[in-house]
Amino acid sequence: MLIKKRILTLAILTFIQFPNLYAQIPTLNPFFFGDSSKESKVTPSNLTSIGKYYSDTNWNAGNLFLNNGDSLVAYYMRYDLVRNHVEIIIDTKIKAINGSFIDSLEWFSIGRLRPEKYLNKKITSLRNEADISGFTEILCDGKIKLYKCKMVFAPRQATSPTLVNDTDSEVQVLEKYYYEKSGELFEIANSKKRNLNFLDTKGLDGFIKQENLKFSNERDLIEIAEFVNSK
Repeated sequence: MLIKKRILTLAILTFIQFPNLYAQIPTLNPFFFGDSSKESKVTPSNLTSIGKYYSDTNWNAGNLFLNNGDSLVAYYMRYDLVRNHVEIIIDTKIKAINGSFIDSLEWFSIGRLRPEKYLNKKITSLRNEADISGFTEILCDGKIKLYKCKMVFAPRQATSPTLVNDTDSEVQVLEKYYYEKSGELFEIANSKKRNLNFLDTKGLDGFIKQENLKFSNERDLIEIAEFVNSK
């Protein structure tokens, strides 16, 4: 019993002294920039297995911004929706960085040929949305912000899913879109009237009719947000 107590005490002291195991990683990916003296303090972990559900299954080169002020530039990465961590290739090895250490990330999507940016839910007005975890893509920024959120869930737990992409017999990926105005968050609804009332922009209804835009189409949602931001 005495030995067990000593082991437990040693484990507690070790945890107190080393709450996080940091590593110094080159800020600039040596593959693109060569050797650099600048390093970032990162808390990576080894992967026990590869995930299945990602915001994008491709490995995209991008930048990761940590909440300690450091960053990793031009690394290949992808975001695991279920585990809420970023898989990142560091020195030919795949590591994971938990979402709690990250403020935002951005990459150039090789599949969609466009830059994409993701924000930690905690630094957006989405922080109180219980069914959204981790990161959300920001599709449009300005007076009106447009967020795209992906959630993985079991079908038996779902309630009135709207836009569903990847599916199999066990889980589904649900997409939700939100507008934000003056700190107020609004989940885009099927009701055109409700959406127009929230956006409250002169000439918007006529613009939507003229361009034949729909609140159920992502590209149209971006055009609508850009129109509002231009006013």
